[in-house]
Amino acid sequence: MLFPTFDFLLFALPVLVGFWALSGRPVARVAFLTAASYFFYMAGPKTDPPPAPWYFAGLLLVSTTLDFICGQKIHALSQRAKAAGKSDPVAALANRGRNRWLMLSMVGNLGLLGYFKYTNFLIQAFSDVAASMNIFVPALHLDVVLPLGISFYTFQSLSYTLDIWRGKLEPETSFARFALFVAFFPQLVAGPIVRASEFLPQLRRGPSFSRDNFESGAFRIVRGLAKKVVLGDWVASQLSDVIFDAPGTFTSAELLLALYGYTLQIYADFSGYSDIAIGLGLMLGFKLPENFDRPYQSLDIAEYWRRWHITLSSWLRDYLFFQVLAKFGARAGYFAVWLTMFLVGMWHGASWNFVIYANIHAAAMVFNRWNRTRQNKNKKLKKKGKHKPLPLRLVYWSVGTAVGFALGAGLVHTFLHLPWPQAAGLAGFGTIVLLGVCALPIKGGKLVVFAHIFLTFHLIVLSRIFFRAPDLDTARAFVEGLVALNTEHLIRPGLVSIWVYAALVGGLVLHFTPKRWVDETLMKLFRRTPGVLLGLAFVALCYGLMLLLQGAPRAFIYFQF
Repeated sequence: MLFPTFDFLLFALPVLVGFWALSGRPVARVAFLTAASYFFYMAGPKTDPPPAPWYFAGLLLVSTTLDFICGQKIHALSQRAKAAGKSDPVAALANRGRNRWLMLSMVGNLGLLGYFKYTNFLIQAFSDVAASMNIFVPALHLDVVLPLGISFYTFQSLSYTLDIWRGKLEPETSFARFALFVAFFPQLVAGPIVRASEFLPQLRRGPSFSRDNFESGAFRIVRGLAKKVVLGDWVASQLSDVIFDAPGTFTSAELLLALYGYTLQIYADFSGYSDIAIGLGLMLGFKLPENFDRPYQSLDIAEYWRRWHITLSSWLRDYLFFQVLAKFGARAGYFAVWLTMFLVGMWHGASWNFVIYANIHAAAMVFNRWNRTRQNKNKKLKKKGKHKPLPLRLVYWSVGTAVGFALGAGLVHTFLHLPWPQAAGLAGFGTIVLLGVCALPIKGGKLVVFAHIFLTFHLIVLSRIFFRAPDLDTARAFVEGLVALNTEHLIRPGLVSIWVYAALVGGLVLHFTPKRWVDETLMKLFRRTPGVLLGLAFVALCYGLMLLLQGAPRAFIYFQF
């Protein structure tokens, strides 16, 4: 079921009324909202290709039951180990037992995720690697349908057993409440990823009706719908989809325009879903975590991932990055950064495109960490008068630049099959940009801030090639077209309408303005507007959105993950 449809409106209104009508019956209210959430999941969006069958809701129930039982067992064994004392053999036995229950939870959850999401890619990858060694292995393709939202609810449910194992959460005593936590419909299929420690306490307290929450929720829903349909679906249908479908027929400037369009589209699409989910949560009396914080204003790639899909990057930071550091110490810092960011990228999809996308962001994060460490270290050495001599520094930089250039050219030639001159040109451009970033101070005036934002934003824009392209061949064609720099004409007249340009420029300008200028000002105006006018405006908005959608709303991009 898609949010920007009348079907969803006919579903959401009775749910809101029924939920608050049962305010004096907490058990019935939990059961009602859980049943509504399962109905929402099984209804599924009408998309092409079609979603997984309705009975895949059984997988949701399996994950729920598995983690509820594992959480209870882990807690009981932890209490037994704590009571026995560290040196007692009973404690050692209990600790091994709780580790086994945690492993069962992880294997069960991640095993299902891995099978449905990565099986065909791993088979294809094995076949491709064998072919590179002149060994022919036929690549079987299993008829596996990706269950809707499995990446989201898997991480959400898994946070429960992990937090209990870490001693940071008490197990939930009510299976009904836990089932609602896992299946809560506003964010079930595309986030935000809500942790058990954030949501279960709210379920135990029970929601309370608040006019402020209701108004804020309604505002977030309207804003999310506008983002999704105008800056997401419409820009996609008029610009980015057209060019990505046949990149070889467009000029370099047109390809770059499509990248800007898709960069805006994916932000509007995903953050629009998060806005609607958070708004629905507020109207039901629950607070969901923020998932976006104007990410394209980031000064570096690390800040970008603190602002984009916040709940995913913070989940992997807490449950993976810090655990690697705790296990292997600070010496594993660069590996922990690479591994975390590689998994962030691969979480989004299973293809060679996502392998490249994941490694671009992982390498950028490693470089960012190294560059900050280097600049801070140089400042300290300079203060102490222990700075390396200029000739030695020049040797280091020359060798590093040559190695980086050769490695970059080789990777571009190998993976993108670009001719050596184009591969060398692309690697040379990248090397110059990296040297420029190294020369930029971490902190500075407005010009330095602008340079950091500009470079970070365009790294993200260019990496979108591999995120959006349907396959590696399309990505290669897109890169070839970009580096061709054909100058016969820039952007052909009539390629897109003036309204698309207005939406593209307006959307990016709004994104780069301070948050209070737009969000807070619009919220104040929303609250001051009489209800009758708001109702008429909402009807007009819905009608306008339906015209833009031409009766066929698109599934949210993150439904495929």
